[in-house]
Amino acid sequence: MRKIFKPGRSNIIAQNGMAATSQPLSTLEAISILKKGGNAVDAAIAASAVQAVVEPSSTGIGGDCFAIVAMNGKKPISVNGSGISPLKLNTDYLNKNKINKIENTSVHSVTIPGAVEAWYSMHQKFGKLKFAELFINAENYARNGFPVHEVESISWKKNINKLSKFKTTSKLFLKKNDSYKFGEIFKNIPLANTLNTIGKKGARGFYQSNITKDMVRTLNSLGGLHTLTDFEAQKTIFSDTISNKYKNFNLHQCPINGPGIIVLIMMELFERFNFNNLLPNSFERFHLQTEITKVAFEIKEAELGDPNFSKVDLKKFLKKDFIDLLYKKIKMNKIYDPKKAFVTAHPETIYLTVVDKDLNAVSFINSLCYAFGSGISSRKTGVLFHNRGVNFRLQKGHPNSIDGHKRPLHTIIPALLTDKKNDVVFSFGVMGGQYQPVGQTHVLQNIYDFNMSVQEAIDFPRAFMINGNLKLEKGIPLKTYNKLKKLGHNVSYDNNSIGGGQGIIVDRKRGIMIGGSDPRKDGFALGY
Repeated sequence: MRKIFKPGRSNIIAQNGMAATSQPLSTLEAISILKKGGNAVDAAIAASAVQAVVEPSSTGIGGDCFAIVAMNGKKPISVNGSGISPLKLNTDYLNKNKINKIENTSVHSVTIPGAVEAWYSMHQKFGKLKFAELFINAENYARNGFPVHEVESISWKKNINKLSKFKTTSKLFLKKNDSYKFGEIFKNIPLANTLNTIGKKGARGFYQSNITKDMVRTLNSLGGLHTLTDFEAQKTIFSDTISNKYKNFNLHQCPINGPGIIVLIMMELFERFNFNNLLPNSFERFHLQTEITKVAFEIKEAELGDPNFSKVDLKKFLKKDFIDLLYKKIKMNKIYDPKKAFVTAHPETIYLTVVDKDLNAVSFINSLCYAFGSGISSRKTGVLFHNRGVNFRLQKGHPNSIDGHKRPLHTIIPALLTDKKNDVVFSFGVMGGQYQPVGQTHVLQNIYDFNMSVQEAIDFPRAFMINGNLKLEKGIPLKTYNKLKKLGHNVSYDNNSIGGGQGIIVDRKRGIMIGGSDPRKDGFALGY
């Protein structure tokens, strides 16, 4: 439990329902939907719709989503709402046009947005309230405005140049060529009209309508190969989760094209080491985390891609012999030099989770990829497009090479922990682009190896090795920093925080939910 003499947040406790998001208005919306009689799926969709308006740097209806849904005590279901690339876009086209890199403001970075189709499909399968009810407040915030929150205002300021690049985006998201500041009221009336249409017409209102035509015309005007047929072809994938035993639990992830398998690999490796006598902020803890990250990310960047285009045997990654090979690469007295772990992009996102009175749970993540996505906005609809295509590789034959109607290897991953009866124990996720697999293992260890509460686990200082650089949050002791550097890590303190996160623990014995939300973001957990 938290030490009262230290600054921090208390865990949130409730009996009837709980939501944890990175934006206050989103959390309030989820609770409002639960109180209206909606279930966890209704609340998660409504909260995500609100967040698509009020946190436009990280999420939007022009982006993608993934979710894990656990309803009525049944086996959790994976929801893959990631978007396909335009059919005509492939390595041959890029080579012919002498494009050797997809920049994050390139029209070729825009894959078909998958979020809205996923929201609608999830609601069709699991929702309780009318679909239109889930968009009322999102539309209201877009039409009548909302005050910009602190962390969001910082991201807005950092991205003025991107927002200035395209005329429609500049008009929508800048105020006299400047960013919206903390406390200023922001509106997006074209987006309000689009949300109204989606609420009334469902997925067809976004993928087969005048909204679609405007999006395609906008993208085509910039050289995009997107077609109406591409938008119509976008479908959500429902499947079993991939899972593995973790202590006395089952840890659930979405299958590829998400990197959830990397979390399962990393936790298998962590379980090979004894953390009983280690401090959570020790050199040993962060050295092992860094080395495990490197060997796991080498697999991620070399072997994973859309399974519809290249077969990947996920089962082999969790076999004892395979984990043994990875384990042998990890040493306490030296550092591993990976050859294939260079990541293509390090974007941002939002994560939220909801648990309702019946203990149905949704672990839900929605993203524009980089901050404010591609920076490209549809001319008349208020839709800001993501740039998830930057995650593709451009080398032919790579599992994650770009191709028509292919999904890129993603970064966003929701997570769920269940017991042997399939009852939800912990619904959680960690934001921060490529950090997400590391962040999930960090939070799990904080709770189950270092006996922290959910809020403490989310608060605790973080480190991340990316492309040869080990970044530490400033809460990690100098003693740990010095030992990591002495061993040979290319280590530095990061002036920013690393990622974010939310989580809800379900304590069935006591009949309560315990929630936490990351102070690195604007939001909070709330229950009733």
